[in-house]
Amino acid sequence: MVSAASSDKPENRFRPTAGSAAGSVLVRCLILMILLVFIMTGVPVSAAGSGDQDYADDSQPVTFTVLYNNDPNAPFREDWLILEEYWNRKNVELDIRLGDDDNYSPTLTEVLDSGNIPDIVLKVYPDVIEPYASSGLLLAFSDYEEHLPHFRSYVAEHQLETELDALRASNGKYYILPGFQRPMQVQQWAYRKDLFDKYQLGVPSTFEELARDLAFLKNLYPGTAPITASWGGAHLMAMFGASFGIPAGWSGNRYYNRAADSWQYAPATPNARALYTFLHNCYKEGLLDPAVYTQDYTEYLEKLTSGKAFFTATWITSGLAPWNEELEKSGVPEGEWAPLPVPESPLGIRALPPNNTFRKGLVVPASAADKPDFHRLLEFLDWAIYSEEGMELTSWGVEGITFAYNNDGSRSYLPGISAIDTPEAEKTIKRDFGLDAVFNLNEDSGFVDSKRPEDINAFLQASLERGDAAAPAPGLKLTSVQLQALKNLSVRLDAYAADAFIQFVTGRLDPEHDWSRYIEELDNRGFISVELIWNSAWQAGR
Repeated sequence: MVSAASSDKPENRFRPTAGSAAGSVLVRCLILMILLVFIMTGVPVSAAGSGDQDYADDSQPVTFTVLYNNDPNAPFREDWLILEEYWNRKNVELDIRLGDDDNYSPTLTEVLDSGNIPDIVLKVYPDVIEPYASSGLLLAFSDYEEHLPHFRSYVAEHQLETELDALRASNGKYYILPGFQRPMQVQQWAYRKDLFDKYQLGVPSTFEELARDLAFLKNLYPGTAPITASWGGAHLMAMFGASFGIPAGWSGNRYYNRAADSWQYAPATPNARALYTFLHNCYKEGLLDPAVYTQDYTEYLEKLTSGKAFFTATWITSGLAPWNEELEKSGVPEGEWAPLPVPESPLGIRALPPNNTFRKGLVVPASAADKPDFHRLLEFLDWAIYSEEGMELTSWGVEGITFAYNNDGSRSYLPGISAIDTPEAEKTIKRDFGLDAVFNLNEDSGFVDSKRPEDINAFLQASLERGDAAAPAPGLKLTSVQLQALKNLSVRLDAYAADAFIQFVTGRLDPEHDWSRYIEELDNRGFISVELIWNSAWQAGR
């Protein structure tokens, strides 16, 4: 972890001007006069302010430390416009400590375990911070809602009360300051549409049809790996798992069975057996890339862009044109990757992984409440993340410098700044200005849509309207004792289940003949105890 704060601060950015210093003296004099009036009249000082009015004196400079997930494609820069605006508008300087976004989890764990936690820790998720919250290490934002007026207004305006309640711990408090998004799933299936069109295969509507078509193409193109993926196969398995009705891969193992109103260990379900059987058949027929569990992203991308793969799972946020351009360079001029509507699984399920309206969040250490600038911290976060001004600054920057308003009230980036219609522009909003980087918790739908091609926006909107994404599981409020018990059980259980998944797919285990022995081993490792803890918490939380 690297600190990016600099002690050499430009005069116009990091120090108050003489005029502002004089102004702060005047403010302090006025405050003293008001206090004298209260004392002489017997009015309690606490009655001087209430509700949502400003409570923090932002006339004085303050510095907050931040753990930031640094993007190697747009690395942190001290001269970012957004940092200058935080200073100019709120007298706030951020002491940025860097964690690698590509390997952020270990850094996050290290920082939280150390006890030396920065004032603000970015890019956190509920399951990661649960044990730290239950131990009292993190601030309960629910105790300070009166100091978060923009946040309260945002939740009310977007009717997010239910989503906020899902973030509450077993004690009824929430410890994460959340960002929200539309329930639009951008993780989608993609296929080589040109080949399906060329051989008049049509658009496969089921996974059985897809497997049949891929087998046909593999026969025509030997040496290909029709279904491929990266990230250790975790993403691909999560996508397939959704179509078999369960979490899998990096979606985890905790499955809420709505029909039974109970929590089950996903790898021990009949759905998992059906999933493993289907994937094993794909592997046996040479459709599933044997390197899916081991290849890195570079190797994966090479297969997609050289004509060696025909089907994958990906985020289609920026479209698939870059893949198609690389296909042309590789000698496949008509090659076209396109998003594929979700096929139906052998279980009759047509679904993508759930897309919770929770996007990502931040946490603050409980010790921050004892610091003199605590109210300034709350006020700044509330403004930066949830106010109209703060959200516009995060996504669009400064009018006249990075964007302009259009006649219809929408915004457009100024010439010279890269956008969907000017990808060749020299500057980018994140790399050069720090926009969409630090406090980009909430989705700005206009901003997000502006970054995507129109055909992708149309596809995603249709997917949203069809309800392709599975419904998120309800929140499960676990006590610190239950969390520790689950942590202890998962050490032996989850590693075995993950390895067995691979063995079932690759044929070292047989989903038909070895299933009973597999379930026995899961039992020996405590999966029934895990389910009992989950369901006990579920009943207690009602």
